[in-house]
Amino acid sequence: MKPSEIENTIRSARATTRADTDERIMAAAGAAMQKSNQQESAHQHTSGRLRRMIMNNKITKLAVAASVIAAAMLCIHFIGGSLDGTSVTVAAMIEQLNNHTRYKCRQRVVREQGPEFPTMDVYHLNLQQRRQEVEDGTIHVIDMRGEDAITVELDPAKKKAMVEKLIGFGRRHDPDIIEMVKKFDEASTERLGTKEVNGKTLYGFHHRPNEHNDFTVWVDPETKLPVEIQLLHVNAKQTILLDEFEFDFDLAPDAFSTDIPAGYEVKTIVQDYRPVETREVTPADVRSGINHTAYMVGELPWAKQIATVQTTNSLHPGKIYLIGIVSDDGNVIVVGQCDMFSDYRDAMMEWMQKEKVVLETAAGAKVHTHPNGAEYARLHLESFANARPQLFDIKNLSEERFTRMIVMPDGTIIGLSANKQMSTEKQQQLVESLKEIAPN
Repeated sequence: MKPSEIENTIRSARATTRADTDERIMAAAGAAMQKSNQQESAHQHTSGRLRRMIMNNKITKLAVAASVIAAAMLCIHFIGGSLDGTSVTVAAMIEQLNNHTRYKCRQRVVREQGPEFPTMDVYHLNLQQRRQEVEDGTIHVIDMRGEDAITVELDPAKKKAMVEKLIGFGRRHDPDIIEMVKKFDEASTERLGTKEVNGKTLYGFHHRPNEHNDFTVWVDPETKLPVEIQLLHVNAKQTILLDEFEFDFDLAPDAFSTDIPAGYEVKTIVQDYRPVETREVTPADVRSGINHTAYMVGELPWAKQIATVQTTNSLHPGKIYLIGIVSDDGNVIVVGQCDMFSDYRDAMMEWMQKEKVVLETAAGAKVHTHPNGAEYARLHLESFANARPQLFDIKNLSEERFTRMIVMPDGTIIGLSANKQMSTEKQQQLVESLKEIAPN
């Protein structure tokens, strides 16, 4: 077949390609035909008639056109590249990411419910140091290089600083999204095709490593580096969006210093991450173990058993004190108190005030809904079950579980989680039974 016949065949088969792709296919086919012509034997006349007969048949015409295109694509596959001259693979992306330690990006968080997170520019110096410049003007610096990690929040406008010392946190690596992307594998990553952003064609990948995380990554075919990353936290119903990447940014080393500038008013919070012994405790232990007003549960006509334990969970660093109540109808209610409720009271009150107030006692205590109450309840009930398995078996965790946040008249915040639904009357009785634990 002559090159002109190949071209006509491809066009009549309605196979669509790009102009530059056509040129490469035609060049490859022409070279092959030239070599073949040099080797033709005395059967040339017969084979020529056969070719004409085959090519006059519509079905075989389409098949030949498809085989020509397939052969060209196979050739491209083995030599690398793609039909439009680019090549973006997961392996190529990871290779480029491994060449960069520092990067800067914009981070946004979209949540279906709960408190909003501000947009910020994040500078990752390495896996243990980062700087966050928040849209409200505040600056956060995180340093996890030592046994005791430290975070600093600076408010230049108000000349205020908050220092958090994380005792026993240990040398840890940042839960960095780029590091998660580096763990993608070609086999389980889905190609999404292309999309246009600001006149540039980006190549997309979708990867879901587990039931909790769902990634979508869009890559620049020239740099082989991410331009956009979307991480959906399925259970938390929130999406983290990263874009405006700048790899190997130029920023002075002191931008990552945790030293407080002169003239700032400083508030220090200490979070104890050292191992916590899970055990049953007394009201006096609760009072001496937290940095705010402590409460105990009084008599309740429907309470069959009450136990107070010291434990920990993934929601709160350090100790949390849980008062577990087993009711006469088989429900399990957990009342939680910890330092975090005091240390971050202003931030908690900001989102709690947006939640519904389901009841208010005569003394002035208010009970709010929780935006992620089922998950919060699960974690607290799991902690109580681990501490007192004879009172609650986690296998009996109910889909009815919920959480309420109690704000006492003095401003103390207390958590309330229940495995099953409770009547408003019982909730009110429980809140009204809470009594301050007097200091020794």
